Amino acid sequence: MTGLRTLLRGNAFVHKWRFAPYILAYALATRLIRVRKDRVLFLSDSRLGFSGNFSFLLDELRGQRPSADVIGIFKPSLRARRRLRDTIRLPWLMASAQTIVVDDFYPLVYPLRIRPETRLLQVWHAAGAFKRVGWSRAGLPGGPLPGSLVHLNYTDATVSAEEIRSDYAEAYGIPTTKVHALGVPRTDVFFDHEHVARASQSVRQRYGIPASTRIALFAPTFRGNGQLTATYDVDSVPWESLAADLGDDWVVLVKLHPFVTPLHVQRPDITGVIDVSQERELNELLMAADVLITDYSSAIFEYALLDRPIVFYCPDLDEYTATRDFYYPLDDYITGPLVKTGDELADAIRSARVGEKARRFRERFMSACDGRSSERIVRELLLSPRAVVQRAAVAPGGTPEPTRAEGRMRLRLAVAWLARTSLRIVYAPLKLLPTRRKVVMISREHPTVPDDFHDLADAIAALDSSVRVVILVKMVPPGILGKIGYAAHMLAQLYHVATSRVLIVDTYAIVASVPTHKKSLTVIQIWHALGAFKKFGLSILGRPEGRDARLGAAMRMHEGYDIVLTSSAECRSAYAQAFGTDITAVQVAPLPRVDRLRDPALREQTRQRIVERYPHLQERPIAVFAPTFRLDGSVSVDAATLTAALEAIGVHTVVKLHPLMHGRFGTTVDTAEGFSTQEMLAVADIFVTDYSSTLYEAAVVGVPTYFLTPDLDDYLDSRDFYLDYRRDLPGPIVTSVEELVGAVAAGAATPADAAAFAHRWVQVPGDPVPAPGATPCADAIAATVLSAVTERATPRA
Repeated sequence: MTGLRTLLRGNAFVHKWRFAPYILAYALATRLIRVRKDRVLFLSDSRLGFSGNFSFLLDELRGQRPSADVIGIFKPSLRARRRLRDTIRLPWLMASAQTIVVDDFYPLVYPLRIRPETRLLQVWHAAGAFKRVGWSRAGLPGGPLPGSLVHLNYTDATVSAEEIRSDYAEAYGIPTTKVHALGVPRTDVFFDHEHVARASQSVRQRYGIPASTRIALFAPTFRGNGQLTATYDVDSVPWESLAADLGDDWVVLVKLHPFVTPLHVQRPDITGVIDVSQERELNELLMAADVLITDYSSAIFEYALLDRPIVFYCPDLDEYTATRDFYYPLDDYITGPLVKTGDELADAIRSARVGEKARRFRERFMSACDGRSSERIVRELLLSPRAVVQRAAVAPGGTPEPTRAEGRMRLRLAVAWLARTSLRIVYAPLKLLPTRRKVVMISREHPTVPDDFHDLADAIAALDSSVRVVILVKMVPPGILGKIGYAAHMLAQLYHVATSRVLIVDTYAIVASVPTHKKSLTVIQIWHALGAFKKFGLSILGRPEGRDARLGAAMRMHEGYDIVLTSSAECRSAYAQAFGTDITAVQVAPLPRVDRLRDPALREQTRQRIVERYPHLQERPIAVFAPTFRLDGSVSVDAATLTAALEAIGVHTVVKLHPLMHGRFGTTVDTAEGFSTQEMLAVADIFVTDYSSTLYEAAVVGVPTYFLTPDLDDYLDSRDFYLDYRRDLPGPIVTSVEELVGAVAAGAATPADAAAFAHRWVQVPGDPVPAPGATPCADAIAATVLSAVTERATPRA
């Protein structure tokens, strides 16, 4: 049995096979039914009903949204069989739920691919960060094995303090941005002094304890790897001598963990103490206790809110530390006497007091618990529709779909070889066609012709109207039929490339890099982004957001460029690295969009168009929030939370996603549909981003910029930057919405900072003072293009 359990824990395929009926039913349901607004589904395999955190969330839900559709499916333990009715309806309820809430390990949900409209929220049954759990135990006995799926698909999780967000992110194997310091629901009652008094009185009445008798609550955690193996060595405590040593002034209540067999069942012969293990919840017992005796239980966090003494009874400290370990040194948690032998226990209980260390402990681990945790969690998560952000069918040229799956790599390489060979065979006869005075521009980066192409075509026509310009823009569509259609589009690309003098691309293009071209063709890469910000192209081969180097080589990624254009001399070495070209081929020529940004008349026209459609955008200062494109379609900051926080200081927020992403954030978030991020800079008073290269456009127009980066360390690992992110940016870097609000209120970013950044990274040719209608950037590129049209390209080696 142990071997089978290990196999299930460490093999994703076996895990999925075990729950295959649920997976298939859930997948079918997501295609047949819609998510129901305000449907909240509570799931637990360790409780029989709405208790603990669930109870408080249920009450708050009924208060905030009486019409909410609340459903609970419970069973008392992992071993217990699920009712047939629940087995049948569970996949359909999960598929239709706006929010699914769990508070413990729930194996059935982990193999599921949660639909984008649904939150899967973990409100863990314990507060604080004490003994390591989940993926924090990887490599330790009972920890998840490589290949396990446990915890990894949570969309959100809540914790009791800001400081421990990263600990829970590690435990669940999710980004820190998905972990919210909103508090612990069941702690709310600890701030209701009347409730605390009533609960204490209720416990005393239930067990016949006089008001004059002090209560020592013994509540240790379990030993073992989880619910199925949980134990506690009750013989490690001298129960009868402890009660005798404390005398008639004290009574000892014993509350073993719910996973452990109660004391009176294990040792029915013990007298002198009261076994209260049948009580499912600990709260009322804590409120009644004058002293808590525990070991490594998270009960210390809730009890700290009562400002009462704790005794730590840890006879197996060395062994437990070696097999389980803690998030922080044990001394950080010890706010009272540490006892290792039973004969010391009674004296420690009588002498235990609360000191300054307990206050610091409470501030560190429970800072988000203030009596309003349930209110915040219900408002911001349970009743707030999940922002549906999805990337387009194909990632852009600079951030291609990662392809490192070993099992499929041989097939991918074979397909790449076949595509490359077929392309060259088709292209060979086309090269026999005569070359004309023609320029072809090709992009798979945009759904429609970008302004840069329009403006460059106009500039070429103004300098030499005899040169024909052909623009071919089409994104690779999803599905086999769509890709067959794109292959037909590539035939048109090949024809025009074969008969042109100049080929201009703004991303990786197969027809630019794979075929062997005529020596008369000049290939120019004008890349679709300004500056050299986050790494791209060949610089990120093999990284989490880059392609597999083998596939990159098979498709001749970014090979064959004669000229590469960039926005400043500072960017030349970065572009040479990204495109694998000699730095002498990299020339300074900012994109034509810079002309649009710098034209005061055009900017005013854009502003008028925006405020005519959205009059409210002229009533208050405007913050434009533009997060970067991510392969998983995620946004690192909750847009609704950001909007509300800036609104509180009089700043209205407009959220603009990358063109290859689309999303729904609910009615409280303004997205100013119909206008691009670049256009929104015409009304922006401040610009907020994480890693978007639009910061260069914002700098060109002098908009102060703030960098909201809750996952900076993770992003540095997966993508990295060409510049020094922490030193070179034109505004403050903050890691939370609260920090951002403070920075904005203080005016920490300035137009002067933006202008200095633009001067360094976007070098506009000619007069630094823009004249209305002037197009120096487009003209400079057009001159380079026409020079290549009239002269033979440098022969290739």
